[in-house]
Amino acid sequence: MVDCVIKGRPDVGCIYVDSMLGWLARMLRILFGARAIYSPDLDDSELAEADCLVVTRDEELFKTRRGPTLLIKTDDHVKWVSIFLKLGLRPLEKSVCPHCGGELVEVDCTEAEKAVGHPIASAACWRCTSCGRYYWVGSHWRRLRQLLDEAAEAQVTCLHTG
Repeated sequence: MVDCVIKGRPDVGCIYVDSMLGWLARMLRILFGARAIYSPDLDDSELAEADCLVVTRDEELFKTRRGPTLLIKTDDHVKWVSIFLKLGLRPLEKSVCPHCGGELVEVDCTEAEKAVGHPIASAACWRCTSCGRYYWVGSHWRRLRQLLDEAAEAQVTCLHTG
């Protein structure tokens, strides 16, 4: 079974993610610090003209787009992450904001606790310099680590065209 089809030479330095793949955009930002541009308001005509790699599940967009495009055919989220590992992305020690892609700066956890209104059982906290959201090490970090481990072991099959 084919998990993805790649058209052109994908440059993972700039990635547009279509409206069907919001989860993937957040994971690309969190796990890899990737410049993943995502907006449910982007229509196919804007994506068709984008200079960056376009990641889609839309077969019609894949067929009509002339630039580098990645068509994801699998429903398996672990394989989605695995595809990007295979394309050369490497997990970062420090991610970017999963919401907006902004830079995260370390802050005292008491600042984060005041902002979110509850205690935080973490020694490390961050604030996004763009949108102001707060993040800390919690159980979700362990799940993300597990996701990366599973993705590193996953077998994915991608076809290359044009």
